Amino acid sequence: MTLQDTIARPEIKSIGEYNPASRSAQELYGDDILMHVWWKGNPWFVAAATFRVSPQMTFADFWTGVFVPYHEEDPDFDAGKGWEQFDWFLAVNRDAVPVGVSSETTLADLGVTHKAVLGFTAA
Repeated sequence: MTLQDTIARPEIKSIGEYNPASRSAQELYGDDILMHVWWKGNPWFVAAATFRVSPQMTFADFWTGVFVPYHEEDPDFDAGKGWEQFDWFLAVNRDAVPVGVSSETTLADLGVTHKAVLGFTAA
């Protein structure tokens, strides 16, 4: 028996239907997607950042145009070491699925979809 097993769920009381339109639905971004980027274990960036990107963007373009300008705010980040300084993964549910990045690999090739989490840790 766990603590959760001993807690009775309260009755849900509603004053009406609440079904607003999503402001982050993929359809609102045309061919672009929203992608969350998470530096797991980093004390400077404790939460994922969200970027609007094209899934057809190569990883090299993502690195120079999106990743480096944002992450160079961390005093411990050295862009000169390249993306090889990190282990990359997709966060799927509670699992980290490793991905191999290369300069010509597109974000779509990595498996990045709308609102996906591309994570990384220091190698």
